[in-house]
Amino acid sequence: MQLSLILGLVALIFVVATVLVIAEDRRAARRAAQRRQARLADLGEVDPLAARKLKLKLDR
Repeated sequence: MQLSLILGLVALIFVVATVLVIAEDRRAARRAAQRRQARLADLGEVDPLAARKLKLKLDR
């Protein structure tokens, strides 16, 4: 019984770590897009790689 509890906790830790990594990837991509938009706005240009225009999905 203790072994199954330990294996369950290890699996839970892996799931939580995976979710956190995916969430951080999405936040990093969003921040990069915002920085790119801000730089282009300063130059008076439109961002040709805007995610909303390309309808990119960041889901895996």
